Amino acid sequence: MRDTMSKKIYATVLSALFIFTTSTFAEVDTTSSIRGVVNVSSAVVTATHTPTGSKKSKTASDGKFYLSNLLIGGPYEITVSAPGYGTQSINDVYLVLNETSNLDVTLVSDSLEEITVTAAAGQGSIRMGSGTFLDRDAIDGIPTVNRSIADIAKIDPRVTISSGSSRYSEISVMGQNNRFNDFTIDGVSFNDPFGLNANGFGSMRNPIGMEFVDQMSVDVTPFDASRGNTTGGSIATVTKSGTNDFHGSVFFIERDESNIGDSPDGSKFPEFSEETMGFTFSGPIIKDKLFFFIGYEDFESASPALYGTKDSNAPIKADALTTAMADQIKGIAMNRYNYDPGEISNFTTPETSEKMILKLNANISDIHRAVVMVQRDEDLYPRKYNRGSTVFSNNWYAKPPIIDRESFTLYSDWNDRLSTKIRYSHYQLTEDDASIGDPFMPEVNIEVCDGWDCDNVYLGGDRYRGANFIDIDSDFLSLKATYDLGDHVLSAGIDRDESAVYNLFIARYNGEVQFDSIADFESGEYSYLRFHTPQAGISAVETVAANFDIEKTTLYVQDRIYLGDLTLDVGLRYDQVETPTLPVANPKFEQRNGFSNAQRFDYDSVQPRFGFNYDASESLFGDMDRIVSAEIRGGYGKFMGRIPRVWYGNAYSRSGGLSDYVKVYGHDSTLPSFRCGGTVGPMPAGDPSFFWMGASSNYCIPSSPYFNDAQVTDPDFEAPQSWRGNLALDLVTEGGYKVTMEYNHDSVDKAVFYKELGLNRESVMADGRGVYSHGPGDFMLTNTGEGGAKAISFSVQKSFDNGLSMFGSWASVSAEDVYPLTSAQAESAYGYTQRWDGENVPAARSSFMADSKLVVGLEYRTMLFGDNETRVSAIYINKSGEPYSVTFDNSSYSPIGGTGYSAFRDDYSLAYIPTGADDAKVVFTSASVATDVMNHINSGPLAKYKGTYAPRNAFDNPGYDRLDVRITQEIPSFMEGHKFLFYLDLLNVMNMLDDEQGRIFEYGYNTSRQIIADAMDDGRFEIKGVDPDDSLYLQDNDGQSRWQIQMGLKYRF
Repeated sequence: MRDTMSKKIYATVLSALFIFTTSTFAEVDTTSSIRGVVNVSSAVVTATHTPTGSKKSKTASDGKFYLSNLLIGGPYEITVSAPGYGTQSINDVYLVLNETSNLDVTLVSDSLEEITVTAAAGQGSIRMGSGTFLDRDAIDGIPTVNRSIADIAKIDPRVTISSGSSRYSEISVMGQNNRFNDFTIDGVSFNDPFGLNANGFGSMRNPIGMEFVDQMSVDVTPFDASRGNTTGGSIATVTKSGTNDFHGSVFFIERDESNIGDSPDGSKFPEFSEETMGFTFSGPIIKDKLFFFIGYEDFESASPALYGTKDSNAPIKADALTTAMADQIKGIAMNRYNYDPGEISNFTTPETSEKMILKLNANISDIHRAVVMVQRDEDLYPRKYNRGSTVFSNNWYAKPPIIDRESFTLYSDWNDRLSTKIRYSHYQLTEDDASIGDPFMPEVNIEVCDGWDCDNVYLGGDRYRGANFIDIDSDFLSLKATYDLGDHVLSAGIDRDESAVYNLFIARYNGEVQFDSIADFESGEYSYLRFHTPQAGISAVETVAANFDIEKTTLYVQDRIYLGDLTLDVGLRYDQVETPTLPVANPKFEQRNGFSNAQRFDYDSVQPRFGFNYDASESLFGDMDRIVSAEIRGGYGKFMGRIPRVWYGNAYSRSGGLSDYVKVYGHDSTLPSFRCGGTVGPMPAGDPSFFWMGASSNYCIPSSPYFNDAQVTDPDFEAPQSWRGNLALDLVTEGGYKVTMEYNHDSVDKAVFYKELGLNRESVMADGRGVYSHGPGDFMLTNTGEGGAKAISFSVQKSFDNGLSMFGSWASVSAEDVYPLTSAQAESAYGYTQRWDGENVPAARSSFMADSKLVVGLEYRTMLFGDNETRVSAIYINKSGEPYSVTFDNSSYSPIGGTGYSAFRDDYSLAYIPTGADDAKVVFTSASVATDVMNHINSGPLAKYKGTYAPRNAFDNPGYDRLDVRITQEIPSFMEGHKFLFYLDLLNVMNMLDDEQGRIFEYGYNTSRQIIADAMDDGRFEIKGVDPDDSLYLQDNDGQSRWQIQMGLKYRF
């Protein structure tokens, strides 16, 4: 009888100590929390972080307790005691970033023997739901060559990674623009503070050394009111911390072209070299009181330029330019213009990246805990703006961002109910971009053709790097208070962000010159010249710089309500953003448009949030023996995101009154009288730098400001905002399978839209599209209410007793936007949007989405000798291609739908699809052209749109699948607790087995100019030919379409 009773009590305690987490309610912070119920009203609950000795105690109120601001990870020992009852202990509790663990504890009489329970650590698992969480162990198991955030984030099927730049982590969540994510390190924003980088980070490569990271999460819909700053994904990382024991690692990785496979035609990857080395070290300064963590990582490479001449051995060859032509161009540049353009085929460019981090954790007292973080990143990244063209090496430029970040966080528990967090951080970015060659040599663009095949060959200084400097200085202060009322946990906070922005950017300061042939280049007779000169003089560049402040204030309040099996979050967030400084007023802009361009940003947003988590294990699934636990979770709320600050800056740097921005259509074109009339003349021999200011040119800077085109912000503009919701079901089966089914829905409230204020509809083309005349180029940043996204996802994971574990996840995503917004400049973001009829741009499929993505992972762990682990991980991804548009290949300066030089870019007019050779809306230049065009249309997806136009992004790039494998082996060292770790990464294994597999093809800039046509005076289209594969490129910049191998060695203790 006594044995039976003891077994019942023991079983009751075990079941009561079952731990579960609710990651729907997340906060961007570096802490976790524990909430629980105990059957004794005044029981004392103590959580001890075993590695540091840090303790936190609370007295349960009415049998409920809440421990906040806890260090993530573990292990923790949780003890619960009360007078007259025995002490209950739970060992090996591990806490997860931004999650609340729930404990139900039943104390029994102290006459019974004390019971100790070991909790499940849960390490190495990947949780799918409203996002993806990975701890250090899971990160270590993912195959990677680039050691990037993107390699980790891609595990979530709602995340897509740009295939054209696999090294640089362009991450899209739910089909949203990759610049709209929010990335934090230890709770502090680490986004690109200005917004020029497509990856959304301030650094060009990874924003943090992956060896420094302890945990990482990707959240899609974080409903906690303290979280904002995103309409994409919220990506949070937490760095390692010091403990009472010394730990560290030293690692080294080396790669070159021998680690990358050949292409199907046998050509080898160009010669390159890469080295990554670094170390981490952590431990106590004062045991149980003060701890440190330091990390250092250095990356160096000599990377190949993959473009080359038509007859070179470059992986990506020119269409028309031969080596003889390139040598002729180089000879003219050197002999006539005294300029060495560098090389054009198979050259390498140096790249470096250096990262340093110092973190101090202090247990000041039983009440206060502090964290100090200092971080520095220095990159040197070679790049060419004219990515799809043949470019001489000295037209490349260097991006050298330097990032310094410091933060101080104080966590305080004032009593059993009130806790606070105070954080101050400082962030500074400086970047001085410059061409690799002479930065003041005009950028020269020479067109060379072989039939319909043409190339634009570039040399000289990059046209955007003649005057380009950024300095961002940001201070951030936040205060959060949490008050525990038992069934209610109230939280409230205030954040203040103040940033000083300095941006010197003069587009075409060094000039842009276009030549229609090599002969014209030799004679200096250009067809187009554009240059940009400060009004105060050619050397007065500082007078044109954008110099402004951005101030953001956030207030939020939230109530977390515990109602038995139901947990609710009800919150309200308020964001207010302003730029106190006004741009310089442009009186002619006001005359043209009826309002002033001197508009500052000043907007706010009220964002209600609601989230819930319901434990349905008993109420809905209690009769199902095969379901161990079940949770239904979801929420709905409004989120205000961020925009790149460069979009703020356009209104300041392009007000129109500080500089003279000139277009000259031909070397013999006459200048207006206010620019002194006459001509600029041909580009002269000798040094052509600033030749428009030289003695042979009649040009002069206007004596009074010309006040030409201006960029302006709509007075009612607001940052992107969306209503976002999700509903999910999480199940754990009797067999240990964890299953999640989820639906996500985003609806745009406000998105970014650009308008050209001088646009006028003049006539109509035969297919109904308008023909527009253009004003001086006044662009306004404003809003649209169109767009949104939906996703359905399913995941399953399971760990087996034999060392085998698996997971699988699939998502179907549908997303729409109006502008893809891939450029920093207003006129480029506006012009490089595929369109049919002027500014009647409806929402269309997002360029960043993938209709379907499947991720499958398999892992096996064993110990082949001693206690040294052998680990094999494999990840398979099958993904549909991102969308692309079919447009006209327009051979004139006037794009279809525009007149004269237009803000609508050539080749971005959506193509009208003829019904046949006798279609009255078109004129084919010959019967053979008609046959070729219609055969192409009738044999593919264009046939669906005959008689109308193909909408933007109506078609999908080819999909792809790939298999990556990582093998790691521990090797004993000469000291106890010290080990070597050998690891081998095999990427794109399918390509290793068959070199035709695992290759990625995409249409450049999501655009294929398949139908070659121009507009006729009577509104019809003159169709001259067809190019079925226009802009379809093999994505192989980093070898992502070939197999790759990386071997590394790490020493850790």
